[in-house]
Amino acid sequence: MNQSSVRIFQSLCVLSCFWLSVQAQSLPPQVAIIIDDIGYQKVDPDIIRLPYPLTVAVMPFTPNGVEMTALASQHGKEIMLHMPMEAVAQNHLLGKGALRRPMNKQQVQQALHKALDSVPQAIGINNHMGSLYTSLPEQMDWVVEVVAARRLYFIDSKTTGKSVVPAITQKHGVKSRSRDVFLDNDKSYKALDRQFNQLIHLAKQHGHAVAIGHPYPETYRYLKKNLPRLAQQGIKVVPASALLDLPAAPAQLIASTAKLPAQHSAHLPAKAKSVAATLPTDTASMPTTTPAQDTEPTPAALSDVVEPVPELIPWHPPYLPQLPGFDTPAALPVPEPAWRRFYPQPAEIPAPASPLPLLLR
Repeated sequence: MNQSSVRIFQSLCVLSCFWLSVQAQSLPPQVAIIIDDIGYQKVDPDIIRLPYPLTVAVMPFTPNGVEMTALASQHGKEIMLHMPMEAVAQNHLLGKGALRRPMNKQQVQQALHKALDSVPQAIGINNHMGSLYTSLPEQMDWVVEVVAARRLYFIDSKTTGKSVVPAITQKHGVKSRSRDVFLDNDKSYKALDRQFNQLIHLAKQHGHAVAIGHPYPETYRYLKKNLPRLAQQGIKVVPASALLDLPAAPAQLIASTAKLPAQHSAHLPAKAKSVAATLPTDTASMPTTTPAQDTEPTPAALSDVVEPVPELIPWHPPYLPQLPGFDTPAALPVPEPAWRRFYPQPAEIPAPASPLPLLLR
């Protein structure tokens, strides 16, 4: 190749890079919204039927998992396996088939294959809980080896700041991405609105963002009412697979968008601060308590966020230790309350004075 040809080749490379850059800037901001814990709740079908390309993460071996997976396929939803993995605490909430640190490679890979076979339509995986397990390099290497062999992708729910998922997936050539926002750690309407606005800001500033929510009645009602806002803001909802290998929003950007004052968003209450979205452990899924001045909107802002009249959709904790196959410790911290449930249950324990703290990550 002579010098003239080299110059032409270099010029073409520069023009190509410039064109790709312009094209990337012209794309609308994109968000992926993953709904975890599918397979237990009465509201599952309602949230699956929402006319948006939400990504459905089905837990293995759940009472309604097969039915909900079929419904999700019927409605064109992308399906993932929501794989239980050992956490630092509260492991009685894991459910059947969880991956635990004492398991050897063969046991881990057999358990993962079995879980994947229970959700055969899954094209990806994300971790349920896993604040301990996703920090273990050797064990996660065994997991990602199966993910690579089955040509799946992996979404890191990011329940710990010590996660090794990015390094291990890169090692195995597995497409992956981390979540940016938890939508419903606090299920109040104001808190959901705060997190949803953070998702909008992240998408606009970073170009894309991944959120994780759950099939709570509160989340369903909120999304049904507010998902149209994304199109109004010029943001496109896409399946999780559309945002693979794109970097998660930097921690500094997540922190800054969590603290935006009300004037930056018509729907964001004044002085609202999102704390739960950036918690690095499994406790991120539990309602957080912050000082009153940080959570209560001013009287002027209160009219901006009006909680709708709730629909009569019963809800129960998704993890019922008395079900067959669940790992039940000798003594649970608190007996389970007597909630109405979607499927028939045996005689229940009377409701205690304080509710069972839920850990849904």
